[in-house]
Amino acid sequence: MQNLSGQLMTYNAVDSGTTDLNVRSKVLANFMAPEVLQLKKGAQVMLIKNIDSQLVNGSLGKVHSFMDENTFGVYKVDEESFLRAHEPEGGSDEDEKATARKYINAMRLKNSSEGAAAPPSPLRYWPMVRFALPDGTSRDMLCQPEEWKTENQQGEVIAKRVQVPLILAWALSIHKAQGQTLSRVKVDLGKVFEKGQAYVALSRATSQAGLQVLRFDHRKVMVHPRVTQFYSKLASVESLAKTTVSKTAGTTTEPDYEQQYLDGIDDEELAYMCG
Repeated sequence: MQNLSGQLMTYNAVDSGTTDLNVRSKVLANFMAPEVLQLKKGAQVMLIKNIDSQLVNGSLGKVHSFMDENTFGVYKVDEESFLRAHEPEGGSDEDEKATARKYINAMRLKNSSEGAAAPPSPLRYWPMVRFALPDGTSRDMLCQPEEWKTENQQGEVIAKRVQVPLILAWALSIHKAQGQTLSRVKVDLGKVFEKGQAYVALSRATSQAGLQVLRFDHRKVMVHPRVTQFYSKLASVESLAKTTVSKTAGTTTEPDYEQQYLDGIDDEELAYMCG
């Protein structure tokens, strides 16, 4: 990002929660949202919050500009309406879009010269990101602060963070990538050192076509022995279909699969070992 021109915009998170600062800090450290987010025009970013069915946690895009809510509203209405009105046969091309943007800029200058309200403080400018959608199209979104919080069993907020829902996305550690869904991802397995780590990295990709693997080494794909042991205890479909019928009592007995499932491994530990 240092090679990008333009102003560096900084967004500081607003944190709150329990009065025990040590507890709060530990919880906040596990939040995906950073305490300080710095962006420039052209920065590649990832959305870290589910917005709707199209824009979800893991959506990738680039910062297109910085603007306030009112400017974004004008931008969306003007651009969409102009493109609809001037769309040539077969769909709008790049020349038409360039013409539309010149028109929009001219309209903004006109509104400004006619006494439009002064622009807001730079602190209220938010990143407008153009996200790539799975169907090959794109969508613009003004990324304003969202909320993350963790509560205890009594419903009291232990930690809460309000921050712009973006992180820089040229690269992610495997640990930080957990839970992400990526349509295009390049995975470097050269420094994998833990059991289940390769699985976590590779399973971020939504398709094989969108996955590139660097420095693959089959020795890096490691499974914890207790995971193997767990799966060896699971019953197959065939064994579930078979029952032992007692000829004398006329009863049906089945193996205790639930006990096999629970024997020696709890859910939390299993989830950790599987990544």
